[in-house]
Amino acid sequence: MPLLRPLARSLAPLPDESLPGFLLRLAFRLDTSPSELSIRTGLTDRPNLAVLPTPLLIGLAQERRHTFARMVKAADTEVGAMLLDTYSSRYPHAQPSPSGRNGLANHQHRWLFMHATRYCPQCLAGEKNPLEREFGGPWKKSWRLPPVFSCLEHRQFLEHSCPACESPVLHTATRSGVRHMPRWREDGLHPAQCREFIGGLCGHRLDRDAPPARKLPAEYQKFQTFLLDLLNPHSTASVQVLGHSTTPAHYFTDLRTACLILRTSWPSSRHLLDNQELETLLDAGPSAEERTLSRSKFARTASDMPHLAAQPNAALLLAADRLLRPNDVDTFAGHLRTLLNGHDLRPSKVSWARAFLDIRPQCSEGFLQAVSSVVHTYARPNLARNLKQPIRTSRFRPEHIPQFLQEDWYQKYFAHMDGISTVHLRRTVALRLCQTASGGSIQKAADRLSMFLSNPAVTARLAESPKRVHRWARKRPDPLEFETAIRDLAAELDSRDDLIDYEQRRKKLKAWCIGPEPWKVIASRIAVPAGGYAPGGGFAIDLSDRKRNIASVILWSLMTQGEHVLAPTPICNQQDPETQRKWRMSVDAVWSRILHRTTRPTDDQLITALEEYAAYLNPIIDRGETPPIDANPWT
Repeated sequence: MPLLRPLARSLAPLPDESLPGFLLRLAFRLDTSPSELSIRTGLTDRPNLAVLPTPLLIGLAQERRHTFARMVKAADTEVGAMLLDTYSSRYPHAQPSPSGRNGLANHQHRWLFMHATRYCPQCLAGEKNPLEREFGGPWKKSWRLPPVFSCLEHRQFLEHSCPACESPVLHTATRSGVRHMPRWREDGLHPAQCREFIGGLCGHRLDRDAPPARKLPAEYQKFQTFLLDLLNPHSTASVQVLGHSTTPAHYFTDLRTACLILRTSWPSSRHLLDNQELETLLDAGPSAEERTLSRSKFARTASDMPHLAAQPNAALLLAADRLLRPNDVDTFAGHLRTLLNGHDLRPSKVSWARAFLDIRPQCSEGFLQAVSSVVHTYARPNLARNLKQPIRTSRFRPEHIPQFLQEDWYQKYFAHMDGISTVHLRRTVALRLCQTASGGSIQKAADRLSMFLSNPAVTARLAESPKRVHRWARKRPDPLEFETAIRDLAAELDSRDDLIDYEQRRKKLKAWCIGPEPWKVIASRIAVPAGGYAPGGGFAIDLSDRKRNIASVILWSLMTQGEHVLAPTPICNQQDPETQRKWRMSVDAVWSRILHRTTRPTDDQLITALEEYAAYLNPIIDRGETPPIDANPWT
């Protein structure tokens, strides 16, 4: 780019002024067109691109920014302050696209008013000094942000259309579909004049003959102050969302997603809104204006575009903020389920959920917990690709989850829940925790926990547990109690540093059993009364390989916290089919006594010895070693 000479005259940028607004004022002072000024100041070196300055709203390359600052006799920091990326640390939708495609083609930029703007007539009038009275006040860059819906200085809602021709101000759409600032190549127009050009030049002065100001209610004034405080990079560093502290960037992402939920679930969301103008807009569906701004043929995309009209948009933002205010995620999850009741589709297919799962916005922890508890609960095997990844990132992984929820976790979070089989409950909780960590369906979680067996009857039995638990949970006095307990347990696992790799234990013990030598020691510790009968009489004590097979299964269950039907049985597999059937029945009988706490004295003696054995073997396996079959703590 050839070296350009600085302009002979310039203007000092006004507070919160946008770059296109500055060009409008400076072009008017120099009696030239904004397009010509873009070329003379180095913003573009090709005349045919001078009519497309909308990407300049977001950011400039460092070299081009420095050149422009030198040309208009301003500091680099003053030029930087005119760009929307100054909000990027607090407002993620203002971040420049890594690909360089800044505009509505980028999903995040849909929550910027790139092709139209709001305005305050009094601010456009200026009148704070002679230069403002002559060349007008600033077109503020904050007016391009949907969360900025009012002017606190003048205590009124912002306007968005010309009162004379009723077209959106500084609207870039044309009949040909080409996007550029209106009347950008024309000179002599005042910065505050309406530049509508499709039906001929309107030319109305937006800073004069304005419609009656819509006064700002106290509730909206307080809410606007709160939002501006979050946008200020030197102000509040955190905000509470659903009982969790999060960053302003995550809050604004949550706010956008909550707005999409309210719009796409209409009219189920009617009870959460209290603005008649907003209800009328939602009843009518996405307007032609919104479709023009989004340039999308999909209603879902248009529904994600914020309303340009300030008052209904403010009402929607306030309703969305109320959804995010409770101190617990259960309240929000309850609202979410209520809104989903108006749809025939399952939660993962409802339009807002599809958009959420496809984009995976960077939401707060509380928001992700609530959405996960609703969407993943009902996940089925024929999932869209966007549900095959976890909604939230957890510190614990599937390998840290036992196949059959371990006893202390069960007693702490689920033992008080009645009306459902303990077996079904412990199976399902393990599957749900795995699903939380790895995403996907219940069937995928079962596969990840190695629960699929060659025996179809056992597989069907395992698959039935989640269905029964979900039906039971929905009929409880508190339908969210089960999901809340899962979320609380997941939070505890996230905070722990002593998680066990149960998957490694299962792999190391895949073909393992108690060897003959350790079994002799264990058998010697089981007291056999005179006559060879167990205490209580009625049956003979059997310490043969059948009992060694039972002990191997129990030991595997103690070490892996797995269910007995999933345990390897190399001793049993060497027997004939009829013997295998009888031995499996023996294992089932002992397991049932353990589960229902009706064990016999010989059972207790065996379990005590196996607990010592497990305490010896666990550290060996956790170090990544495979214990020899005859290794034991007694020799």
